Amino acid sequence: MENLRIWWQGLQFREQQLVGSCGIFVVIGILYWGIWSPISAAQEEAERNYNSAQQTLSYVKTTANKIAGLKSSGSAPKARGSLSSIVNQTAGQYSLEITRMQPQGNKIQLWMDDVPFDALLSYLHDLVVQKGLTLESVDLSESDTVGFVNVRRIQLSQ
Repeated sequence: MENLRIWWQGLQFREQQLVGSCGIFVVIGILYWGIWSPISAAQEEAERNYNSAQQTLSYVKTTANKIAGLKSSGSAPKARGSLSSIVNQTAGQYSLEITRMQPQGNKIQLWMDDVPFDALLSYLHDLVVQKGLTLESVDLSESDTVGFVNVRRIQLSQ
């Protein structure tokens, strides 16, 4: 610190003014690029994430209403064969891979990992409308991949 004071006193008055002015600009630069700019960027990113989440929520609500409509629109059986074969064949048509299947009499439960949400909706629509199955319950969770979901459980009956 003593060396800095000696150096400062060794400067001419105009040099001291120049160094002082430059110091002020350095402090302003540190405040702007070190504090203000990162906070502003983080706020903008948070607003983008919020808007994206709002759009996703709106989409999920819309499709949840579609699923509820599918659940209530079950009709008389139109497909022949065992419940597990109907479910498997239809899943193959939509390139969906069933991770686990548990038949229970005239009901079946399904589990799937990382399936495209739109393909899942089309699959369920086909099972209910074309195959005549009844959609009793659906339990989904968010996947790490955008547009994909994990099927915790789907329960269908004939």
